[in-house]
Amino acid sequence: MARKLHNTLPALLITLVLCSCQTGPQARTKQNPAIYNRLSAKDKELVARGDIRKGMSKDAVYLSWGPPGMVREGSSGSSSSEAWAYMTSAPIPTSSLSYANVYRPYYGRYGVHPRYGYCRNSGWALETGTDFVRYVSKTVKFSGNRVVSWERVR
Repeated sequence: MARKLHNTLPALLITLVLCSCQTGPQARTKQNPAIYNRLSAKDKELVARGDIRKGMSKDAVYLSWGPPGMVREGSSGSSSSEAWAYMTSAPIPTSSLSYANVYRPYYGRYGVHPRYGYCRNSGWALETGTDFVRYVSKTVKFSGNRVVSWERVR
């Protein structure tokens, strides 16, 4: 029994550490209780779900979606605006055909004595892999301190 517990103890510790690392709206509301308590009941519900709405404050958007990856400022006439963009990445499979001129292992016979070493070998090679492409997944536009529009990728 003690041996069984000894074998599962590292896995249990790793699980506890990973579970204690919270992310998302719940973690941000715990870190900023004063901001969360100032929100209306409707906005508290939206923040808990990770959603936003028109008319919501910047603080509420921060609690719901987190810090933006990019902030843009602008103006139209006498009013100023601000837009927050949230970035994410997606895996893209890649492949390329290339000509290789490399040294490769050589195993063979030269006369009666075996020879080992490296020789030059040329040829075409197909290489495959995965790249990650960053793109804007969500945007929020503010006028003053309030949301006037938002978008997100489905």
